[in-house]
Amino acid sequence: MSAIPKPTHSDPPPRDAHRSDRRSSGLGWGERAATRAPVVHAFSVDVEDWFHILDCEGAPDVASWAQQESRVERATERLLDLLDQHGHQATFYVLGWVAERHPDLVREIARRGHELGSHSHHHGLVWQSSRDDFARDLDLSLEAITRASGAAVTTFRAPGFSIGPAEHWAFPLLVDRGITVDSSLFLAQRAHGGHPLQRLRPFELVLPDGRTLLEAPVVPLQLPRGALPWSGGGYLRLLPEAALLRLFALSEQAERPVITYVHPREVDPAQPRMQLPPWRRFKYYVGLDTVLDKLGALFSRHAFASVGDVARGGLKDPPAFLADAA
Repeated sequence: MSAIPKPTHSDPPPRDAHRSDRRSSGLGWGERAATRAPVVHAFSVDVEDWFHILDCEGAPDVASWAQQESRVERATERLLDLLDQHGHQATFYVLGWVAERHPDLVREIARRGHELGSHSHHHGLVWQSSRDDFARDLDLSLEAITRASGAAVTTFRAPGFSIGPAEHWAFPLLVDRGITVDSSLFLAQRAHGGHPLQRLRPFELVLPDGRTLLEAPVVPLQLPRGALPWSGGGYLRLLPEAALLRLFALSEQAERPVITYVHPREVDPAQPRMQLPPWRRFKYYVGLDTVLDKLGALFSRHAFASVGDVARGGLKDPPAFLADAA
C-alpha cells in the first residue's frame, strides 16, 4: 500500500504534521504535553446485517435480502449493552433497509441516547452510483430512519467509505438534506475507494458555494512502507489487543481522536457463513470471537462519544476546500 500523497500548496498540511516531537514514538504520531484535557474518541457502528457485504458475487443480492435470517437486532443489542456498561455514547449509522424492517431497533438506539446516522438505504458504493441514484437512495434512508426514530438525521457515512476525489459531488447533496457531519473519508487506499487528502483530526469541508460540512475521517497510521488502517472492521479484529491499546495511547499523546467503527456482525461469531473467495472469507470472518473483549478493554481505558460530538469538539485540523481537496 503506497503512502498518501503529500499535500499541495492549496492543501496545507495539518498544523503539527512536521513537528520534531514525532521522534518520541518512532511511528510518526507526535506526542503532546500530558497536561491537556483527555482526548475523547468517536465510536461508531455501521448497522448492517450479516449478508450486507459489498461488491462480492458470493453475497446474497438485494432481491433476496428479505429471505435471509436477520441477526442484526441481537448483535446490535450486544453493542448497546456494552456501551451502557461503560457509560459511553456512539453513533449508529443505520441502513434505511434495516430501519424499515427493524424500527424498534432504531427507536431503542435513540432511547439509549445515541446518535443516529444514515449509512445509505441499499448499501451501494458511491462510486458505482449516479448522482440521481445516490440522491434517491439517500432520501429513502433518511425517511426510513426519521420515521422510525421521530428525529431528523444529521450525520452520514457512505458504505465502504466510498467517497473519493471523483465523488465530491456527493457532499452538496448531503448538505442539501440537512447533513452537518460526514464520516465517509478513509484517508488511505483501500478496496472500495480511499482519499489522498492529508488530515489527522476532524476538519471542516468547505463547499464551492461556501457552505460547510464537518468531516470525521478514518486516519491510518503512517509507516515507512505505507499506511496502516487499524481502527475498525477487519483491522480491529486482526490486530492484537495490546497493539490496539498502544495505538490509542499514541493517538492520545498526539491529541488525535480516533474514529472507531464496527459492524453488528463482528460481535456475532455464530452468523451464517457465505461462500466467499478465500481472501474475502478470511477478511470477513477473522477474529469475530475477539471483538467484544477488545472493545471492553478499550472502553475501560479510554473515553468515547458520538462522531458528531467529536467532530464538533475542539481538536480539529485546518479546513479543506472542496475544489482543492483532491
